[in-house]
Amino acid sequence: MSNVVKVNFMEDSGLFPWKKNVLLSGGCRGVLPFGIIETGEGTRGFYRTEGFVRLSELAEIKADEILTVSERVLECVEICRDCLIFPGEYVLSTDTIYVASDFREARIAYIPLKRYVSEEGALSSLIYNMRRLTTENGRTYLDTLGAMLECSNLKLRKVIGFIEELKEEIRLCGID
Repeated sequence: MSNVVKVNFMEDSGLFPWKKNVLLSGGCRGVLPFGIIETGEGTRGFYRTEGFVRLSELAEIKADEILTVSERVLECVEICRDCLIFPGEYVLSTDTIYVASDFREARIAYIPLKRYVSEEGALSSLIYNMRRLTTENGRTYLDTLGAMLECSNLKLRKVIGFIEELKEEIRLCGID
């Protein structure tokens, strides 16, 4: 299994020079380590994924674990936002999110979108897409979380706090 993901960037992909510098320097710890090659044929990026697994490769994650993954993803989005890399401008999917095997950390493979989408839409869409990775109980909790993320002007820190409350409920009630 390869620990490198290759991405071909289009000419008008939105990979601005200052973002390229942030990605190449490792200045955003929410993004996987990144390398780039520019040729006459275009720009190709390489992400190193050692220690991480693509979210789409996971299956049957318990309810509390899928909420932990969701929490880590939202924390990752916040880290990227602090570096002026906003969730509405890059592909946010189970194929571009990578998590550590112990779910303690998440990172993204930054692939710019051609057209900006709302942050609420990008985040709630990701959460709804994560439903296939978990159990029936996990899907119920993700539905609640997805509906919450659709609300505009909701701070991600508050959502992360809410996730902690949901995980406590799961532990107290013995839900799988």
